[in-house]
Amino acid sequence: MRFTIRLRLLLMAVALVACSGDGAAAPPVAQRFPTAADAPGTKPDPVEKREAAADLDAFIPIFSPALIDPDEEEMTTVFQDAGFTRAGLDVRFFGETHDPHAPHLFSWFIELDSEDGARSALDWVEADSKKPCPHSCAARINSFDVDGIPDARGVHRIATAEDIEAAGTANEDPSESYWVGFMDGSIVYTIDLHGVPGSVSEEQVQRIASAYHDRLTGT
Repeated sequence: MRFTIRLRLLLMAVALVACSGDGAAAPPVAQRFPTAADAPGTKPDPVEKREAAADLDAFIPIFSPALIDPDEEEMTTVFQDAGFTRAGLDVRFFGETHDPHAPHLFSWFIELDSEDGARSALDWVEADSKKPCPHSCAARINSFDVDGIPDARGVHRIATAEDIEAAGTANEDPSESYWVGFMDGSIVYTIDLHGVPGSVSEEQVQRIASAYHDRLTGT
């Protein structure tokens, strides 16, 4: 009888640990990045390899270059308070052969220890994605609605050759990006579709984000 009770308690504990905030099991780490099915026409980047961070000290230097204008001390405090657990980066490119100037898809998952922690982290990353570049004022920035994903956020940034000429920032390259961030339980997921102006679109990132989210959540 005692063995039966202990076994039931153990099974309940395992079930609780295995489930995310919405009651569904979180996908294994290797499945938390966009695939060719989520983003048709993409392949793994042969230069910018997949990276992982199992602690905050490893995470900060890996994640900082993906941000616009992070304050390292503030960033450390935010993710420490949010209960950082682990994170991973993946990069894919569009095309048959790798070209650094071709459109790329950058993706992150950041796992926190609670849904509140994930929301705090997502809020901070979204706020950073809306900042002006620290050494340039050419980028035009605006938010957009993300279809079909609860509490998702979208940010568009563009700096055309004309924008750069008008701003007088000759050392800046023309670029356009569509960033999308969302949560599933205690995990934050972000994608950043990046290329030269006109090579990427909001419609394209909406399709990728929708397929990625639906696969992750099983919806």
